[in-house]
Amino acid sequence: MSSKVTKTIVIFACIILCALVAFIGFLNGFDYVKAQDHRLTTLQERFEDKGTSPITEYTPGAVEVAIPRAATSDDIANILKNKKLIESTFSFKMLSKFNGFDGRYQAGTHYLTPEMSYDEIMYLLTHTPEAIVITIPEGYTYKQLQQRLIDSGLNIDIEYMDELVKRPNMFIDYSFVQDIEVHEQRTWLLQGYLWPDTYRFDPSMDEMDILRMFLNNTQQKLTTGNYAEKAAEMGLTMDQVITLASIVQTEGHTAEMYKIGRVFLNRLNSDIGLESCATINYLRLENNEEPVFWVQQSDLDRFQYNPYNTYAYDGLPPGPINNPGLAAIEGVLWPASERTWPGAFEYLYFCADGKGNNVFAKTYEEQLENIEFYRARSEED
Repeated sequence: MSSKVTKTIVIFACIILCALVAFIGFLNGFDYVKAQDHRLTTLQERFEDKGTSPITEYTPGAVEVAIPRAATSDDIANILKNKKLIESTFSFKMLSKFNGFDGRYQAGTHYLTPEMSYDEIMYLLTHTPEAIVITIPEGYTYKQLQQRLIDSGLNIDIEYMDELVKRPNMFIDYSFVQDIEVHEQRTWLLQGYLWPDTYRFDPSMDEMDILRMFLNNTQQKLTTGNYAEKAAEMGLTMDQVITLASIVQTEGHTAEMYKIGRVFLNRLNSDIGLESCATINYLRLENNEEPVFWVQQSDLDRFQYNPYNTYAYDGLPPGPINNPGLAAIEGVLWPASERTWPGAFEYLYFCADGKGNNVFAKTYEEQLENIEFYRARSEED
C-alpha cells in the first residue's frame, strides 16, 4: 500500500474519530442540558405552586446566603464560593452571562442547598426573597434596634444608617422630626421615634426606606391619639413627652407606668432632679456595658458631666434614651390622678422591690428605708 493511500486512510480515520467524539459529546451535552432543563422546570413549578422559594431556612441542609444591594455577578460568585455552594467562580460568571441572569439577582437573604446546580442557584437568586418579619420590643435603643435588624437578615450599611439617624434632614417631611430639639450630646436624633412594633421588611429595602417604615408608623400612632394636642395642654412639647416616656418605659412594667409618669412629673414640677437609674444604664449601654440593677457610685462619678446623668443634671435629659411604647407615652400624658391613685400628687420617689415591681414613697426618709430594705432582701436572694 502506498504512503499516499495510508495517509488518506489515517486522515479519514481521524475525521471519523473526531466526528464520533463530537457526536458523543453532543449527546452527553444534550442529555446534560435536558437534565438541567428538567431540574429548572421542576424548580419553577415548585416555586409557582408555593408562590415563594421552595427552599427555606427549615429545609434540611439549607445554607443562608445574603446578597448585598448592587452586588455584581463577581461579588455573588465569591459569596457562593465562600459558602461552598459552587466550585468555580469562573463557571458561575460565564453561565450567568450566557443564561441571561446578569443584572437580575435580587438583594436580600436567600436559602440554597449544596446539591443545587448552577442554573438552579441562579434562578432562585433572581427572585425576591420572602419578607423578613421583625419584632422590635418596646424600650429598645436605636443601636439595639439596628442590631435586631441585622441579626434578622437585613443587609444594612451601619455607618450610613447611623448618619441618617444622627442627621435626619431627609425626614423633615414628618412634623415631629421638625420639632426634635437638637443638643450637641444628643447623638441619635431619631431615637424615640422608631416605633416598637412588628414589621414586614422587603429584603431589598435600603436604609432610608427602613427608617421611613418606622417613622410612618410613628406618625400614624401619634396622629391617631392626638398626643401633640394633649402635650400642648400640659405645657410640654411632643419631644419632651417622648423623652420622659422613654425613661418611664425602662423604670417599670405597663401597669405601673401611669404612676411612674406621675412621680416624674411631680419631681419636674417641684424642681427636683429625676434621678433615674434608667438614664445611667442608658449611658452604660452606649458604652457597650450591661445595665445594672442598682446605681453604682463609680458610674455617677464617671458620667458626672454627661447631661443624660439625671442625678447630676436637673430636668429632662437631651433626648429619649430608647424608643418607648404606647403605654409609656400615655403614662406621661395621662398620669395617675387623685381619683386613680389617692395622694398621687404627693409621691416623689419609688424604688424597685427586686420582684419586678416598684415601691412608691412620698418622703425622702421613706425612700431611704425602702431602698435599704429591698436592697438587703435582693442580696439575701
